Amino acid sequence: MVLSDPESGIGHRMPHLARPPIFGNKNALAAGRWDIGARAHRGFGGLPILDRLSVSPHFRASEFGALASEARAALDRAATYRLLGPNEFIYLQEDEAHHLYFVRSGHVRLSYLLEDGSPILFGVLPPGESFGELGIFEGGRHADMATSIGTSSIWCIPAAAFRNLRAQYPELDLALARTVARRYRSYILLTRILGLKTLPARLSQCLLRVADGLDDRTLHGNRDVLQVGAFVTQSDLGLMARGARGNVNRALKAWEREGWIAMRDRNILILDRMSLESVAIDDGFD
Repeated sequence: MVLSDPESGIGHRMPHLARPPIFGNKNALAAGRWDIGARAHRGFGGLPILDRLSVSPHFRASEFGALASEARAALDRAATYRLLGPNEFIYLQEDEAHHLYFVRSGHVRLSYLLEDGSPILFGVLPPGESFGELGIFEGGRHADMATSIGTSSIWCIPAAAFRNLRAQYPELDLALARTVARRYRSYILLTRILGLKTLPARLSQCLLRVADGLDDRTLHGNRDVLQVGAFVTQSDLGLMARGARGNVNRALKAWEREGWIAMRDRNILILDRMSLESVAIDDGFD
């Protein structure tokens, strides 16, 4: 198992630690059996790196989660682990694509820089999601930029190793193609959203898009509702919907007064999806 210290960039081999499988036993992960706890390896911030490595309490299956166990095990053996500090770059737009990535814990932000240098945020990925697929699919460069949100961790599969595994396990090609197709559909949807004339229309659709992608649910009274965690800031929503943070804040407060959303510990709870969708429909979105 190889750990990468985000401050020094130096890899540390930890030969005695069992590594949790990327696509493996969901119940074992949920039960915390792979929590490797507080072993003494010092990292950034003066704290033991391994204190920060508790496994995510759930596993979110991507298209790769449907692979046969042999192919999943082969991917797992090819992967290395990387720990990230807050807002750390994983790769930059136009970087050579050297790895396929999976979010292990925390969240990853995907964005794109326009020609004038202004950023568009188009994705917030939860644990279990893959990213960097397009560069691997093409064998070229990354078309987007990936950064960590808070302290996060990822699995990295080298492109060369993935190409070799594709020859052995043809189902990997199908999983990769489906992932690229899903990502493409998501980009088309965001393009349509950005074409809406008003910020409330764009914001309502971006908020629902993020909530659906995270698929994080909580109880509100007796209802089970979607929520967008506090790690997605109002500035993030502004970058996604092309609006200033102050205007985003005013729109959210108006929707809270209407009872369409609720704010709890800076989390946004989706209470009335139909009303939020109607904001965009009134602006010509169908």
